[in-house]
Amino acid sequence: MIKIFIRLWLLVFLPLFYLIFSTSYNPINAINNAVLFDRVTETYRGTFYLIEAQLKQRPRSEWPTEFETIASNFGHEISLLPVDAKIDHPMPLNELAVGDYIIFSDSSDNDVIVKRALDSDWFIYMMLEESENQLTLNQAKGTISLVLRELAGDAPSQWQQKLKQMESHFGFSLSLIKMSELVIPADKIAQLKGIGRTWLTNDDNNTELYAQLENKQWVLKAGPIPLPGAEISVLVAVVSVFVFGVSLGIFIFVFPLWRDLSQLTKTASQFGAGYLDERAVVGKLSVISKLASSFNSMADRLEKMVKGQRDLTNAIAHDLRTPLSRLSFAFEMLESGDVTEQEKKRYARSIASGIDTLDHLIQQILTLSRYSRAADIAHFGHVQLAHLLRDEVSQHQQENIGLILEWGCDPDLVDKTFFIDQRAILRATNNLISNALRYADHIVRINLLANNDCYIISVEDDGPGVPEKDRKQVFLPFKQLNNEQREVSKEHGLGLAIVQQIAEWHQGTAELSDSKLGGARFEIRWPCNEIEQ
Repeated sequence: MIKIFIRLWLLVFLPLFYLIFSTSYNPINAINNAVLFDRVTETYRGTFYLIEAQLKQRPRSEWPTEFETIASNFGHEISLLPVDAKIDHPMPLNELAVGDYIIFSDSSDNDVIVKRALDSDWFIYMMLEESENQLTLNQAKGTISLVLRELAGDAPSQWQQKLKQMESHFGFSLSLIKMSELVIPADKIAQLKGIGRTWLTNDDNNTELYAQLENKQWVLKAGPIPLPGAEISVLVAVVSVFVFGVSLGIFIFVFPLWRDLSQLTKTASQFGAGYLDERAVVGKLSVISKLASSFNSMADRLEKMVKGQRDLTNAIAHDLRTPLSRLSFAFEMLESGDVTEQEKKRYARSIASGIDTLDHLIQQILTLSRYSRAADIAHFGHVQLAHLLRDEVSQHQQENIGLILEWGCDPDLVDKTFFIDQRAILRATNNLISNALRYADHIVRINLLANNDCYIISVEDDGPGVPEKDRKQVFLPFKQLNNEQREVSKEHGLGLAIVQQIAEWHQGTAELSDSKLGGARFEIRWPCNEIEQ
């Protein structure tokens, strides 16, 4: 079960993890980037046009100052970067051609678009949505304003002490840094000068807020501040719950499957060890219910075949004993010197009769053995069965002048071509006709019929019939009703057994019922959807 569970787990989660994590080989990521690029460039193309139009009216030396005024009117981050600025993208800014765009996700998974400003060495950097950092900054805007107001009432020499007093009431540190000593990226410096505030995310995924004081010489630093909702433990917990839920579902599916497969394996082993009555027991809703049903059907057939072979072997031993005893006795008498010429002739005839009996028995056994196997499609072909049966009936009529053989056929079947084993069907029909001729008083009737979803060859007579309690026995090998002394005849009770095997050879059945003529009615039935080539 563990192997099945691991394979299914990997089959489910490996593609899922592959699609979740953003890589250059991820098809979802590639499709998303292509769609995002088209949508974003169409959406912000006009915005960049207007920004460039404003910049075009100013000397390039005044662009940073002008851009501060432009950026103050945007609700999300927008900066003017020099060519040597570093961004979270593998392509350097100086390789970006005029009129082209770069769209990527920065280290905080925020979508960013970058475009060269006209044909200059300046680049417009625009964040497309409000990040968690920016959201934190906006939420802290009022708080930072209150801190700055508190500091405004005191002399600069007292600011550090004032911050220490206020810091005890905050969950993060407060400090002052000279503007000239501030070490943050150029785009953040530009933003700080433009709107008086900026933010950074450190290596621990915490936010640092920066606010410029009124004298422009000092900067208030607040933080590190943990980002709301950005704790990695929360993400791990969510992913863990998801993985556990799916794993539990896989286990709920795998365990019943493993249990039923184990039961089926155990049953198959016991069956192979000789316990032929063992059968697989699984629920109807089990995934392998059809497999178990097929196994049980196979087991039924094998058990029937093995028991049939065992009974057949015992019956053959019984039927061989009598002619062999006759032969042994006849040879002993011929070897003695006390027999007359007339007795020698009688014993010679007995030997010849015994040999014929043994030969006939062996031929019948071989025929039964042949049709006890699975159907060999090589023996099947397309034949006009009605014509062949009519000829067989005519031949039997010529050999049995004292009886009446009636032939009947459905009009639709007269010229129909059947895909059957011709030799087998004719053998089975001849066996039934011979059996009917032996018991009929006056009439034997043979019909080829079509009934719903099956074809029927029926042979009936006006003889004594077969009692209902004995009807199942007549198809068993070496079972002959009212004929226990088989040694006086070449018949061994295999004819009807062969008929039944031939019917099963064609996926059909052999049946016995009462005839309207007063005797027995034997039928060979096989499905209309004949065996495919």
